[in-house]
Amino acid sequence: MLTYLDSLCDAMTARDLPRLGHLIDGHPLARLLPADVLGEARRFLAQKTGRHAVPFATLRFRDQTARLLNEAPLGGAAADASVVPRVAAPRRRSQRSTQQTELPLSA
Repeated sequence: MLTYLDSLCDAMTARDLPRLGHLIDGHPLARLLPADVLGEARRFLAQKTGRHAVPFATLRFRDQTARLLNEAPLGGAAADASVVPRVAAPRRRSQRSTQQTELPLSA
């Protein structure tokens, strides 16, 4: 879905009307777009936007989708390595760090 949304944003930003038309009318993921994103894409396709218009609704939806995919719980289909961010292994303490004296915090 993120690749599709990236392509949609690129086509709108570049004003690539044939590609945008294919992404809206001929792509199966277009039916999953929220109404505001689809409306924005149709305005870009009909050239009813200004020269410097930015696809804000589409970019916002792409950002929300990316956040949801990164926060997906482990297990099942969401456990795919491309979706779940990797966590670094904890560092081991060296001999020197065990010799430090801990001081209490004071206010």
